[in-house]
Amino acid sequence: MLAPELITSAGITPELRAAFPGAMLDDCVAAHRRLTGAGYGAAVPRTFLSVAPRVARLAGPDEATALATDASRIAIRSRPRVAALYLETAVSVARRLGSEGFARWRRLHLDLLTHAPESLLPLVERAEMLLDRLDLDALAGWVATGLRLAGGDPTRRLAFFRLETAEAQRLLERHAGEDTFQSLEHRLAVQHTALWGRRPVLREAVTDAHGVSARRTSFADGVVRLPASFPGFRGREELLYRASLAHVGAHLAYGHGRFEIGQLKPMQIALVSLIEDARVETLALREMPGLIRLWRPFHEAQPDGVATAPNLFARLARALIDPDFPLRHGWLRKGVEMFRASEARMENPAISRHIGNLLGNDLGQTRVQFNAKDYVVQPAYRDDNLGLWNLPPDPDQPPPPSEMTVEVNDLRRTEVGDGPDDRDDKHESPEREGEIEEVRASDAPAEEGRALELLPEYDHAIRRERPDWVTVKAYEPALGDPQFWSRLEKRHGATLARIRSVISAAEPGRRRRLKRQAEGEKLDLDAAVEATIDLRSGQTPDRRVYEGSAPPERSIAVHLLLDISRSTGDAAGAGSILDMERDAAAILASAMDRLGDALAITAFSSAGRDDLRVVPVKTFDEPLGLMTGMALSGLRPGYSTRMGGALRYAGRTLERMPRHRRMVLLVTDGEPSDIDVPDPTYLAADARRAVQAMRGRGIDTFCIALGPSKGRGEIEIFGRSGQVRIPDIAALPEKLASLYLKMTG
Repeated sequence: MLAPELITSAGITPELRAAFPGAMLDDCVAAHRRLTGAGYGAAVPRTFLSVAPRVARLAGPDEATALATDASRIAIRSRPRVAALYLETAVSVARRLGSEGFARWRRLHLDLLTHAPESLLPLVERAEMLLDRLDLDALAGWVATGLRLAGGDPTRRLAFFRLETAEAQRLLERHAGEDTFQSLEHRLAVQHTALWGRRPVLREAVTDAHGVSARRTSFADGVVRLPASFPGFRGREELLYRASLAHVGAHLAYGHGRFEIGQLKPMQIALVSLIEDARVETLALREMPGLIRLWRPFHEAQPDGVATAPNLFARLARALIDPDFPLRHGWLRKGVEMFRASEARMENPAISRHIGNLLGNDLGQTRVQFNAKDYVVQPAYRDDNLGLWNLPPDPDQPPPPSEMTVEVNDLRRTEVGDGPDDRDDKHESPEREGEIEEVRASDAPAEEGRALELLPEYDHAIRRERPDWVTVKAYEPALGDPQFWSRLEKRHGATLARIRSVISAAEPGRRRRLKRQAEGEKLDLDAAVEATIDLRSGQTPDRRVYEGSAPPERSIAVHLLLDISRSTGDAAGAGSILDMERDAAAILASAMDRLGDALAITAFSSAGRDDLRVVPVKTFDEPLGLMTGMALSGLRPGYSTRMGGALRYAGRTLERMPRHRRMVLLVTDGEPSDIDVPDPTYLAADARRAVQAMRGRGIDTFCIALGPSKGRGEIEIFGRSGQVRIPDIAALPEKLASLYLKMTG
């Protein structure tokens, strides 16, 4: 039993007694006493007593009592103020999640406290918003992604969990299952091309100097910039992106240059822009009436309400596209009447300036206030209007980078360069032979590659793939020795001759059985039985009762991946590991060319997830010749080994090859690693996942591991039958082609 003085000092109330029956009340009071005596101040124990009975009713007495331990740990590792806020937040979370969900929510926050105590406060402050958008699995995934992305940097972690970076917001939307610009970019480009007959240059709108993301689409100089996301439109994001891009397409199709600002005031500029929006949409709807289904749902202005400038603007925008909208304000009626009276001259943008100017004057005389700094164009699909005006340059704004459009495999990207000659130096490798240096996380690649595609990556800690996590960039091969093939013949003449003789003497693969032949070496038993039945039944038998054979018909495509990470510059025999790889690749290519097998060769390395570097030595549609040899001899070692991404990239190229057997052949001297991944098991688990996924799609994977064994890494990734180790790296040129013939013979 509790002593009366303890009850008084603990502040026990009937509410507390009802929430903690029996001995559980003793546990609760003991927890409160520990908090009081720990020296955290009065706020933490007082808040605990306030929230404990409510949490007990919502999530159970055990969970409520455990909050005291949580608060103590948070106060020690963070601050008492954070502990008090955590306790206050617990009530709404328990109400939302119940007992089991609340326990998971607690564990998630305590785990974050262990790994990143400075990040607990922003997570608790945003608890309700996060739970509005994410279930617990998605929340855990987003938190784990933030920790992974920050790479142990507390400043980067704080920026992520405060949602101060565009990537944090984009990943939040991704984990919430919301469509974003990145997930829809290709589909949007296809739609725009279908509507307007031109392929757009799409970019994600950048955040401003304060880290605030753009809320509206913008266009200028042939580039359309769309927001990374449209918060508040969950479930309608794709429709909003499509409506927004269609609206920009109307401007590009029916606009006629930019307006001069002249003496116009901010309110007049906004109204001229609004009328111009309506004008180009009217012209577009004349040709494509179905566009109304894109635009009309986002006009949500109501006919009544306070007559503020933004409210009146939104009502006018709706009235100009919705003929049934009630016009209960004289200013609105005047605007609609002037616009409809100009229908015969709708192709002339001068009507936008004329009508907008008059409406601005009228509204200004009614003393309606307009704050241009806070004004956001409505409805949400319309652009920010900056592309409509010839604005003076901002002296504080640096000149924009030039845009260079890149189109690869139907994927249109825009890369930033320094000018038209930006790529002149891109044939130079980032390291010179004999002067190879390790790349640190802070180092940036000397040259910029072409963005090809975004690939997922598997995180074994949360047991899910992070979509669009790895950026594949293509780097032009540095052209090397034009005498590569003749020098290869001198170095490995005996091996090349032996491979040629094996291919000539043998027929790799199984001979094909030809059934129902008119002549042959032996009877086709099935055909002979049918012929006998026909004879006995009085019918004329088919005379094609023999079985023949034919040489094997090969239908194979191979994508050879060469690891050219920094370690391949190490010595091996008379040269380096990379020297052995390039000679082996050339001998294999020569053998496959004689066999008629399709081959692509790609060298790869990585400098973090934003730069999976691929060097296309030979593509499937390129012939084997001088350029292949020069590209091979021009390879230089450097950077790291993000193996899973390279495997996925090679697998995707093979999916487009119509062959019976498709295989990725990887030659590497080490296990997966990269500068932004301190966990050694992370990339290995991702590579294993990539191998499993490719095999599920009918693409074989095989690894040639070079050098002495360093463990079971390649076996765990590729399986026991999916790999072979060559301890003597100098023997690789002799063995690679022979291994291939055995695998495909």
